[in-house]
Amino acid sequence: MAININAETLKKLADEVGADTVAILLNVFSDELEQYCQKLSSQPSINQIGDISHAIKSSAASFGADDLALMAQECEYRVRQGQDDWMIDHLPQFRQMVAGMAIEYKQLAGSNESINRLF
Repeated sequence: MAININAETLKKLADEVGADTVAILLNVFSDELEQYCQKLSSQPSINQIGDISHAIKSSAASFGADDLALMAQECEYRVRQGQDDWMIDHLPQFRQMVAGMAIEYKQLAGSNESINRLF
C-alpha cells in the first residue's frame, strides 16, 4: 500500500508552530496511531472502532494523512449507519493503514533531512 503524506498540510503546520516543533508533533501523532493500532488489534467492539475512527479522522487530516483521514471518516460513517459487517470486513485494512502511517510518521519525525525535503 502506497502511503501518501500531504506535504502542503505539513508546510502549513510548520508555518503555524515552527519547523522545529513539527518533528515533536509528528512523534506524538505516531505514538497516538500506535496506541490506536493496539486497540484495533485487541478485538474492539464496533462502538470502540467508531470512537477510534472519530479520533483518528481529524488528527490524520491535520497531519496530512489524507487517505487515513478518509478511511477513518468512512469507518465512522459505517459504524453510525449500523453497517457492522462492512466494518468487520474492513477492519484489517483500517488497522494496516493506521500501523503503516504510524511507522511512516515515526520515520519522518526521526529524519530532519526528510522533514526539510517536505519544506
